[in-house]
Amino acid sequence: MDRQQVGTALREKRTSLELSLEDVARATLLRKSVLESLEAGGPPEPNGFFKSYARRYAEYLGLNGDDVVAAFGSSSATVAVDVDTVTAQPAKLGHSTTTVPAYRKKRSLVPTVLIVVVALVAAVVLLWRPWAATPVVPGGQTGPSSTPSVPATPSMPGATPQGAITLRFASTTQRAWLEITVDGSVVFSGVLSPGDSTQATGNHVVVNFGNAMYTQVTANGVDQGVASPDKTVMTLEYGSPAHTP
Repeated sequence: MDRQQVGTALREKRTSLELSLEDVARATLLRKSVLESLEAGGPPEPNGFFKSYARRYAEYLGLNGDDVVAAFGSSSATVAVDVDTVTAQPAKLGHSTTTVPAYRKKRSLVPTVLIVVVALVAAVVLLWRPWAATPVVPGGQTGPSSTPSVPATPSMPGATPQGAITLRFASTTQRAWLEITVDGSVVFSGVLSPGDSTQATGNHVVVNFGNAMYTQVTANGVDQGVASPDKTVMTLEYGSPAHTP
């Protein structure tokens, strides 16, 4: 059987199975033009691709693929293809589907752990906030931490309202040392921090200043300015028997 006869045998087998070229093309994934060429006997010298097409077509129709390939590749008519005794149904060709397990990426837990730790630390810091605690100053009152003000010196016993003088001394922008003597008794000796003040009342008040340029003086509620505009260490007397401004 030569190539022309093999092609005719393929066509007759297809038609006996009531298959169109389109049906075979869909099932074998061969182009319709290739099937037509096979049924026409193929080229004079078929290459390897054409022979593989012939094998696929023959096996789909239930024929012996080796015999069909040999017939297409032989120039003699000694190869026989038995198309009458084949009763097998056409093979159902198609792509095999292989289930490939999904690749699961291994994600490192280190970034996640770091994010959780940072979030926990931030939450603790925001809830605790030790720096925002309001300090308690002496006396049970809350407020900014600072050097407590020096309590005002109460009016001295024995001073008469008519002859007494009330003096208030306040440190401005620098620390100022004071020693206050009222009617012969030292009632205050210490350092005033900026913003602190002390007060004394008596008939005769003697004040030793350690930083007079930064000590504000108020006498009986009247602002007297700083004790001295250009001196630091000095002594002033207020009230009787003498007043030296």
